[in-house]
Amino acid sequence: MLIPDAHNMHDLPFELRVSARAKRASLRVVPGRGLVVSIPTLFPRANVQEFVNSNRTWINASLAKIEANTPAHLRQWPPQVLPLKAINQQLCLHYEPVADTFSEAQSSANVQHCLISSPIDDRAAVASEIASCLKRIARSVLPPLLASHAHLQVLHYKRVSIRGQRTVWGSYSSRGTLSLNYKLLFLTRELVDYVLLHELAHTVHMDHSEAFWQLLTQMNVNARGLDRQLSKAGSQVPPWLELAR
Repeated sequence: MLIPDAHNMHDLPFELRVSARAKRASLRVVPGRGLVVSIPTLFPRANVQEFVNSNRTWINASLAKIEANTPAHLRQWPPQVLPLKAINQQLCLHYEPVADTFSEAQSSANVQHCLISSPIDDRAAVASEIASCLKRIARSVLPPLLASHAHLQVLHYKRVSIRGQRTVWGSYSSRGTLSLNYKLLFLTRELVDYVLLHELAHTVHMDHSEAFWQLLTQMNVNARGLDRQLSKAGSQVPPWLELAR
């Protein structure tokens, strides 16, 4: 259960999650969402602020670390231009009612546009609209690229879906569905190609066994190095996209 209204403790907002599965109170600092406090159902609400207060040093350090690791242009609000490295394009964001008039026909080879109707102080709504624009772009780019890699490697899948997973760049199901994260648009083309090959390798080996890595390395000799790069690539994605519903 999520209690949507943020609480405030000396200008430190947090989300409160109440879960019947939680055994103890816990804290998480999530990029784009800030502090998330999770408590068991029977945890006294009156004790939540005291719990937050007692961990203020850790909270501040964690928030500062996220701030330091996030490029300035990805922290800007409201965002104006988003670099889509995977396709060497920029997404220009326009906000009603003061947005400049534009049409899809005005999009150049390197620029696409997205019109946002939600008020800019409603971050979740704005993030959701931007996510929808990004998914539309990803659906036009990622499936054809995946199909090209699959054809070259003589590998097969049944269908592809574009999603907004929070913890993975892609996945493959035993039913033959290959799911890709639209946030791949923010990564370099080299890393995107690696993710596609990684998931295609799962069409042969569902696990991360040595046989899986042998196959993946045959397809890309730098696979292990790229995998290490990918583990740090989340900092290239705007943190506020975590607010998208």
